[in-house]
Amino acid sequence: MTWRERDVIDLNNHFAGSLDKKHDISIIGDGSSSGGVYGKVKVVGDSSFNDNLFCDQFKCTGTSVIYGSLKSTDIKITGTLTLKERSVVGSDEQEGNHASNLYAKAEHMKVVGELHVSGDCQVENMKLNGRFTITGTLSAESMTLKIMGPSEVKEMGGSIISVKNSRGKLLEGLFTGNKSILKADLIEGDEIELENTEAEVVRGDKIKIGPGCRIGTVEYRSSLQIHPQSEVLVQSNRSLD
Repeated sequence: MTWRERDVIDLNNHFAGSLDKKHDISIIGDGSSSGGVYGKVKVVGDSSFNDNLFCDQFKCTGTSVIYGSLKSTDIKITGTLTLKERSVVGSDEQEGNHASNLYAKAEHMKVVGELHVSGDCQVENMKLNGRFTITGTLSAESMTLKIMGPSEVKEMGGSIISVKNSRGKLLEGLFTGNKSILKADLIEGDEIELENTEAEVVRGDKIKIGPGCRIGTVEYRSSLQIHPQSEVLVQSNRSLD
């Protein structure tokens, strides 16, 4: 089973309402919104949205917290974006310790800073320079992840997956003292290149394991390269099956 054949959430069924009239919204400084359907959403400063947000473009320079899901054609973050459920008073469930139906969906997503999603993230093209935590699945046709700081995802799937250690100066000093390691249960794709990654299973066609990796099992078809500074416990050539 390839990553494309795996079950994905039906994102289009989570939103209701007319798209005939979509207004733009800008939040400058500290502000909040009830969520809803918009054209362009622009945040400069600190913002919060108290429900699902559906827009053509979401651009944040600063910090945004959405108590719901985010669906947009284009998402650009310089700072921090967090999607989470609003905690219920008296609930025994600790935030982030239970299954969530929240998700982020976009055709294009670019993050310079931090992304935190209590659920799934589905993107056509994703570029990240910083750190992220996704409690569910991250799926994208193409993803380029330059990790700076501890990051974690349950499962990753894509056609082209690149995970490398960020060497940019823009984020230097933000994550001092924290190891830039990506942890995942499963990474599955066609072409995979990894650095500084800890994963239980990596499965794909062409796989390159760069420095700083600890992998339980690698399943490959066409080719496999392993850096001498990385550890792979089990290698399996699936083309022989």
